[in-house]
Amino acid sequence: MDKIYKHPRLGDVVLRQRWTTSRISLSVKPTGEVRLSYPRLVSTAKALRFLEEKAEWVLQMREKISQRAMQGSDYSSAQIEELRREAKQVLPAMVARLARQYGFSYGRVTIRATRSKWGCCTSRNNLSLSLFLMTLPAHLQEFVVLHELCHTVHHNHSAEFHTLLDKVTGGREKELNRQLKGIRKNLRFRKGSAEDLGAVMGLVADAQKWFAGQNIDQWQDGYPTQDIILSDISYNNNYIVELNGVISATFVASFDGEPTYFEIKGKGWLNENPYAVVHRIAVADKCRRKGIAKEILHYAEELCVERGVKDIRIDTHRDNVAMRSLLKKMGYAHCGRITLTSGAFREAYHKIIN
Repeated sequence: MDKIYKHPRLGDVVLRQRWTTSRISLSVKPTGEVRLSYPRLVSTAKALRFLEEKAEWVLQMREKISQRAMQGSDYSSAQIEELRREAKQVLPAMVARLARQYGFSYGRVTIRATRSKWGCCTSRNNLSLSLFLMTLPAHLQEFVVLHELCHTVHHNHSAEFHTLLDKVTGGREKELNRQLKGIRKNLRFRKGSAEDLGAVMGLVADAQKWFAGQNIDQWQDGYPTQDIILSDISYNNNYIVELNGVISATFVASFDGEPTYFEIKGKGWLNENPYAVVHRIAVADKCRRKGIAKEILHYAEELCVERGVKDIRIDTHRDNVAMRSLLKKMGYAHCGRITLTSGAFREAYHKIIN
């Protein structure tokens, strides 16, 4: 029976111990999944040591895989067929479900190894979908399918088409299209677990080092501690961000209020409505300048929309120019200054989500 091993850098790894396997082998699927196969007479500890020795190779393979989709790169025949099998299992059922949900009618659904576009709709409302959709997160797969289903009503990209697509995506057409074209297609967001503690503390160490290098007096006193991170995880407020299957960032999104926000000096909060708060964003050194912090804030807004919350608050150090600039670009209003329990000051921001 297959087991899942949570590697601090590689994420979930499928362990397969078989009598029919004669040696330890490691493979990376086109979807980024890692499989470690080894004989029954080989201990799991030995197999995991092999995995650790090959960790950099796995990261390199995932990076190559992330660059292949839609670029005409060198997928092997076996990899393409594996994606095709998965696509045939997932995509037709997805089309049927979304068509029922939104009242669309369509003809046949075919799966092709198309690299130039994700999908198309013929004049007879037959849908052709690229098997490379399986390299995308599920919500972007659904966006592409809805895009093509909307073409069964409007066989063009007219204003009416975009109005319909925006309606069936809950007003998120532009946001999802941005994700489809940007780094978000390679990101996976999930709740953190106790097994992620080591990886999260590694991200925290990266952030502490970066702050020190920028002469920012933030997180230089040992904050956040393991106990704080474990508390975040236990309250289901910690999130992990994987880039191409590798843990690359973490953050906290909470809807429980923030005691240090009760008092604020300056203009004051935009309102006193229920709000989400984002804390403890940490990005791996090698993933800086990739736009991950921006995607984290976008994702936090998505969490708000799911809960019917229209307000989001965040605070940061006054010398953290990069974060303050990002918040300004994303429509956050500077509301004043709050005081942490440690006595340190932080600049406070508030955004009302449209």
